Amino acid sequence: MKVLFICDNKEEWNLLTNLFHAHFTGVDLVCVLKGQEALDTIMFDANFSMILIECGLKENDPTDLAEDIFETIGPRPLIFIGTQAMIKDRVRDDFYNEYENVGLYQKPYEPQEFVGVIKEAMEWSKQHEFENAVVELNPDDFLPLKLRNFYLYDQVPFDVYIELTKTKYLKAISANKKYPQSTIQDFRKRNIRYLYLEKNEHLNFLENSIKKISQSFHQIKSDDRNRRMQTLVAATLVIHQYLRDVGVSDTLKDFVDLYIAQVGKTLKEHTSLNELLLNFPLEQADLAEQAVLKALLSEFLVRSLGWRSDSTRAKTTLASLLHDTFIEREEWSVITYKDHPHLDDITKEERENFLAHPLKAAETAHFFTQYPDVDFIIEQHHEQPDGTGFPRGINAGKITKLSAIFILANNFVIQMVINGVTSSSLQNICQSFQGLYNVGNFKEPFGELIKELKRK
Repeated sequence: MKVLFICDNKEEWNLLTNLFHAHFTGVDLVCVLKGQEALDTIMFDANFSMILIECGLKENDPTDLAEDIFETIGPRPLIFIGTQAMIKDRVRDDFYNEYENVGLYQKPYEPQEFVGVIKEAMEWSKQHEFENAVVELNPDDFLPLKLRNFYLYDQVPFDVYIELTKTKYLKAISANKKYPQSTIQDFRKRNIRYLYLEKNEHLNFLENSIKKISQSFHQIKSDDRNRRMQTLVAATLVIHQYLRDVGVSDTLKDFVDLYIAQVGKTLKEHTSLNELLLNFPLEQADLAEQAVLKALLSEFLVRSLGWRSDSTRAKTTLASLLHDTFIEREEWSVITYKDHPHLDDITKEERENFLAHPLKAAETAHFFTQYPDVDFIIEQHHEQPDGTGFPRGINAGKITKLSAIFILANNFVIQMVINGVTSSSLQNICQSFQGLYNVGNFKEPFGELIKELKRK
């Protein structure tokens, strides 16, 4: 076991080294002077089961330093050491109260009392397996999985890792050991978006997720609309990951058929478009949530225009699932035209890949032979009536009606993400669209959208 002590007084180093040597055989106490030295140390070797921070640090705020450490290697036993006045002044209550594994030790050092505090923290550390949590792994053997996928479970049959560097990984979840949802929420607070699994385990995880979500769809009661929408979001996450890492399989095709049917059920469970949009659980506004919203809105418009064919309605839902599967960054989902300022600060290769992503997604649609012509919808989903879109820059005269419906739904949802979702924001989006979408094949679906959003 390793313990990190951060203190700029070397006399205290000697005191604690002697205490550990006398009472904790086999424990390696590593002492550093400054916060940056501590962060460099844990990045090089993050196998520290406990952190001790002396509150009198001259060059660092002890609470800010503790937050930086937790953001790097995750929460673990951490003890602030200092006089009563120093602890009161330099340890923020919000941080101390947030973590059950953060403690205080008030000076002066009393050997028996101090040893007791350390023993208690060590027991907590052993139970949570912080020892030997960091390992060196070959990145070629691992694949990332979006963090949100892990909300589906409370335990998984394999070890799951956080990437620290290109070769060093921190074990985040242990195989076959239950973890609380707060664990995933903590990763999210630390801005961790991906966890890593070995390639073979990665495929098993995705296929198990498909089975689990499929069962959940069949168990949802007709009046539990919110659960159905949240399950659609979970399904979208898995479908996107599967398409990127595995491709199209019979398992995925069957799952997509089920998904399409669930979108139709969700629409029937809502009395109006206003009610559906205002009650949608738009929590992160990521690609998955956007895809579900686009599927619901585009199918609603198809129905409003009198197209009753199941296959026609299914096409826009499949387009919603596939269209942004291959964009490299989530934040690029709000780009709707080729001269968007977000494209100014990226490399030429990234720009070219982004502008070509509709074509790549359209190619994937060819595997879903039961839904013909979806490739044309996807290929055109970033085109604009005035010709400012991409990849071909065609205008309203060459955009089909079904593509126009999906483009309208796509861009409306993007504006919801940018402006928020309120009754007034929905009306404002419609007003801003008036000059652009009231033409050609866009005119009729746009009229239906305005009419429905005015209806209370």
